[in-house]
Amino acid sequence: MSQGERCHNRGGRHARGEGAVWPWLAVGIASGALLGALGTWLALRGSIAIYRALLEAAPVAYVLLDSQNRLIAASSLAGRYLELPAIGLPVVELDATLMDLVLQARRGMTVQQRNVGLKTVRGDWMVGALAVPLPGLRVGLYLDDQSAVAQLLQQRDRWVGDAAHELKTPLTSIRLVAEMVLPRVGPDQQRWLERLLGEVQRLNLLVQDLLEFSRWQAGRTQLNFKEGVDLVQLVEQTWATLEPLAERRQVRIEIDSPASVNVCADEERLYRALLNLLDNAVRYSPKGEAFWVRMRSQPDWVTIEIIDGGPGFPRQDLDRVFERFYRADPARARQTGGTGLGLAIVRQIVEAHQGIVKADNHPETGGAWLSVRLPVRPVPTATVR
Repeated sequence: MSQGERCHNRGGRHARGEGAVWPWLAVGIASGALLGALGTWLALRGSIAIYRALLEAAPVAYVLLDSQNRLIAASSLAGRYLELPAIGLPVVELDATLMDLVLQARRGMTVQQRNVGLKTVRGDWMVGALAVPLPGLRVGLYLDDQSAVAQLLQQRDRWVGDAAHELKTPLTSIRLVAEMVLPRVGPDQQRWLERLLGEVQRLNLLVQDLLEFSRWQAGRTQLNFKEGVDLVQLVEQTWATLEPLAERRQVRIEIDSPASVNVCADEERLYRALLNLLDNAVRYSPKGEAFWVRMRSQPDWVTIEIIDGGPGFPRQDLDRVFERFYRADPARARQTGGTGLGLAIVRQIVEAHQGIVKADNHPETGGAWLSVRLPVRPVPTATVR
């Protein structure tokens, strides 16, 4: 064999050796990748197990639904409040309010929150429900037991109602005695008795508002719906009641409305709501100025807006305007009068009519801007006359 042939054979053996190495190298790389993926999967599985353990141990129940409302996962605590199917099956017995919350979260892709009363075979519950939209149109539903809080609030409202009821008799006695003594004393003493009567009157108004608010909170107020309640006429009647107070404060009213705006409503309750709204405008409007009442009618809804030129509400307090005893400026509230319950009662009345009331500051006047939206024909819970 020549030297060239020997070199050629050695080159061929070397090439065949390199070719034999590549498959094993590929197998090693693939095995390493698989082992890495397995390690990642095991770590992820461990993290998921930790999160599931945390959710299971949390005092808040959770339910995870897919885009078709099939059950993906649920904590054992959720079974206290809900009748849940097996994993993968549709949740068909979900409370209507909770289902509506889930649908709103899915449609709007925003977190929805509401307090919901649940009635189950295991008992009645008041829960705080939170629906969280997730990728893939899934929704996480969290339920927090608020029954103890609701019970405490009921006890507080009951105590307030009882205390207000017990105050009625002594306040009436004080007023009668003061009125009897007033004409029998000298001018100096009369000034003190008149001040006493003013404070008694203020306390009487507070007691009346407390009693009414307690009745609303306890659900003991029955609405009597009546056809053809004219809101324009009702506003004029309300203004006639407040006109003496407005004259003392030199405040006027400007009404912008159609000739008539008719709804099906409880006329007496709406009168009380309008009285509180207009009284608020009279008390906080600047001396010598007017406030506006605007009414608009649509086929299914009517809107009433009360706009004044007063100081308005602090921006950070707009969500608290309709809370009981809320006062934007407590010092000024004592000067203008009022009990701090007027707007809270307004909200109760409007919501009982299936309406909405909102508070804001008007962009032009800078004063309070209270808007009431009422259905023309609500679904009545009481007899329609």
